[in-house]
Amino acid sequence: MESMVKTEDDGKSTTHVGITICRGPGRYRMVLTRPYHEAGRIVEIPTGDISSIETISPGTLGEDPRPAQRALIG
Repeated sequence: MESMVKTEDDGKSTTHVGITICRGPGRYRMVLTRPYHEAGRIVEIPTGDISSIETISPGTLGEDPRPAQRALIG
């Protein structure tokens, strides 16, 4: 299932969409699935930079990700 992770670092907001590989300690690792040109890239996000994590509804690559009903963190 895909997740949308929003981060805040030095006032800069970033959103990552992908599949969770590992949750810590200290790092949240995921393989990106969207946008298409980023698909397959693995990112490691410091847990202190995460502002929210949400499960997203499945959709096609052309659609913007939409949060599912339940938030995981935040």
